[in-house]
Formats: sequence, C-alpha cells, structure tokens
Amino acid sequence: MKRRISKNALTQGPILKNLILFTLPILAGSIVTQLYNLTDSVIVGNYIGKEALAAVSATSPTTNIINLFLIGLSAGSTVVIGQRVGVGDHRKLQEAIDTIAILTLVVGAFITVFGLSICRPVLKLLGTPENIFENSYHYMMVIFIGTFGNLIYNMGSGCLRGMGDSVWPFNFLCLCSVLNILLDLLMVIVFGWGVLGAAVATAISQLISGIGIIFRINRGGYYGVKLSLKKLHFSSFEAKEIAVIGIPAGIQQIGNTLAALFVQSYVNTFGSDFIAANNIVTRIDNLANMPVMAMGTAVGTFVAQNVGTYQFTRIRKGINQSIASLQLVGIVMCGALLIASGAVPYLFNSDPNVVAIAKTGIFITAFVNLFHGIDRVLVNAMRGMGKSMVPMVTAQLGALSRVPVAYFLAVVPNNQNGIFWALMIASAIRSLAISVYYFFGGWKSAVRTYLRKHPIPPGREVPDLPSFVSSPKG
Repeated sequence: MKRRISKNALTQGPILKNLILFTLPILAGSIVTQLYNLTDSVIVGNYIGKEALAAVSATSPTTNIINLFLIGLSAGSTVVIGQRVGVGDHRKLQEAIDTIAILTLVVGAFITVFGLSICRPVLKLLGTPENIFENSYHYMMVIFIGTFGNLIYNMGSGCLRGMGDSVWPFNFLCLCSVLNILLDLLMVIVFGWGVLGAAVATAISQLISGIGIIFRINRGGYYGVKLSLKKLHFSSFEAKEIAVIGIPAGIQQIGNTLAALFVQSYVNTFGSDFIAANNIVTRIDNLANMPVMAMGTAVGTFVAQNVGTYQFTRIRKGINQSIASLQLVGIVMCGALLIASGAVPYLFNSDPNVVAIAKTGIFITAFVNLFHGIDRVLVNAMRGMGKSMVPMVTAQLGALSRVPVAYFLAVVPNNQNGIFWALMIASAIRSLAISVYYFFGGWKSAVRTYLRKHPIPPGREVPDLPSFVSSPKG
C-alpha cells in the first residue's frame, strides 16, 4: 500500500526555502538547550551550593558521552524513516517504526543496567573528590535510570524529523526544559532533595517528553502509523539499516568528546586564566556553530526523503545550495567575530588577562566558520544516502587530529595559542577529508549502493537517474 505519508515532505517545492523552514525549529531547539543548561546550573549552584554544582559537573564526562551517543543513534532512525517516507510505502514505514521502538527498549535496558554497574568505578577513575563523591554517584545513578525517557525522546524525535516534522520535536524539547526547571525548583527548594532532586527532575521531564513524542507519532491519521506494544513487529532488515547509520554516528559523537577531553588536559597545563579564556572561546565557537549543525541535520532528512523518490538531481541541488548558503553564513560570522573579538570576552569576564587571551582565541578560531558548513552538509548528506561509516572516519580524522596538533603546537613549544590553532587546523582537515571523499567517488558509490539495496520498482520512471549507473529494476 503506497500513499503520501507526510504533508511536510521535503520532496517537492523550493529546495532552499523548505530547508530553511525545516532548519529553524532545530536551531531554536539548540538555543533552548543552551539556555536550559545555563538555568539548571544556576539553580543547582545558587540554591544548593558550589559543592553540589561540582558534584553534577563531575558526572558530565560520562553523561555527556551517553547523551551524545543517543543523539548519534537517533540519526539512524531519521535517515531510515526519511527514506521510507520518500518511497511512500506505508507498510515499510510501519515496520521501521516498530523496529525502532523495539531497539529503543533493548538499547535503553542495556544502557541502564550497564550504566548503573559502572557509576562508582568511573567516578573513582575520574578522581572525583571524596566530599562530592556520594552526591555525584546518586546523581549519575538516577540519570542512568532515566535513560529510557531520554532515549525515547531522541529516537522518537528522529522518527518525526524523518517524517518531515521538525516542529514537534522542538515543542517537546521546550516542554522538557520548562518542566525540568519547574521540577528543579520544586524538588531542590521546596522538597530540599538537593542533588538527588535535580537528577529526578531531569529524569521525569525527559520521560514526559518521550511519552509526548509517542503520542504525537501515534496520531494515526496524520502519519499513517501507530505504535502498540502488542503489535510490534521486528524487522532484521530495518534494524540493520538503522544500526549501519546510527552506530557510526553515535561513535562519531563519542570520538569528538574524547578528543575534547584530551585537549582539555593540555589546556589545564596553562593555568586558570587560560582555562577561563578557553572556555569563553569554546562557548563562542559552539554558539556560532549552531546554524550549521541545524542545517546539517535538515540536509540529512532532505536527502533521505528525496533518495526514497530517486530524485538524485534534486538532492545534488539541495546539497549545493546548502553549502553555498552556509558558506555565506560562515563568511559573515567570521567577519563579525574578527571585528568583535575584542569586545565579546567582556560578556563573560572582565579580568584583563583572561580578556586578552580570549580575544586572541576568538580571532584565530573565527576562521573555523569557513569550514563548518562544507563539513556538516556533506557528512549529513552522505548519512542521508545511507553511507555512515566513511563520514564517521573523516569526522574522527578531524577530531582526533586536533590532539597531536595541539600537543606539537601548544604543549611542546609552550605556546598557549597553539590550542586555538589546533582547533582551526583540525576543522580544515575534517572538511577537506569529507570533500575529497564526496567529490572523488563517494557520491557515486552512495547512489550505486542505494540502488542496489532499493532497486527501482518495475514500471517506475526515473527521469534524472545519474548517467554513471544503469537502471536497476526490482
């Protein structure tokens, strides 16, 4: 049975306009997340104390890795759902949704059990101080218990985006953030539960948002699919497709975090002023990178939906237009940071030495904006085509290259600015690697692989089939 599944499909109409409209809620969601994290820290730090804030911060390396892996894993659901929406096959879409639901239950159970078993060993390995150890331990335990809610939200949001809906994932992210803040205030101030209360607030808000995502998917008439525990059907084919895309994307996220941790150890050798300045530079870089990350996510969905309809020319146009628009954004952002590099640090700190270091760092890393757009678009485009392994490798090449580059440019010559140069050089390497792969065979390989796995149905005309492939019929 075939029918149009989503009225928000990206398979028709003006490409760049639809991509921008799809991107805006994703970008807004990133901003909400940043604001929520800031507010959460303010509540914990001011109403419980500095030791409580330190206890929560001590769990960040572990919980961040888990969160980033879940976000990467959800990319698999976005791509597979997007491809099924493009094809318009309701049966395959339902199979994919069912399989994702089963995988969510299995992976959630595994992460919860595994996470609970490593809480104490990991905190000891990280050298968590005794005065905050128990609070960190309890916080981490509750966060792992709440893994199901977090995973349901991420995988469900991936499904909605794959079906062309980026608005409702944003709505539920806002709900999660507001609930978390309100529950923080209730459990920390009213109930006096301290760090444990902050963790419970996070777990409950994520679970409620996850349940909301399920209700949205389960509307039936809108998306044409329904989730029912009694009727879930597992498809090994769909599971493999999701894993092939999602696992490398998750590993990519972990690799980025581990590389950042190594570099942080180098940063720490230059003293507290440089640590504070580097934190400012990192925050500015993350803020400047938000539009690129959001557009990259949108491109992944766009490619996934259009490859399902065999619109290869439209895909190439979308990729080219996205790169061009993000390069323009990057040039403007780079110029703005170069001009404002002396003023921006004062928003965070007024110490003259910290400001001077941060000014230099922002000036150097401003040029990173010239590379971000190409990298994010091509990585997500290849992932949308079903090719996730090579983009993972090129991304890791860029992330991991930052470690030795920072060592030889900063640690060996004792030059703190080498940390900033390493970030820029690593970004350039990453962008160059994925560009070489894409333009020198990666695109052709992705098209051939997709057509081999999903042959064109008999009698279906594909007017823009690339000249470098024959027309494989089902």
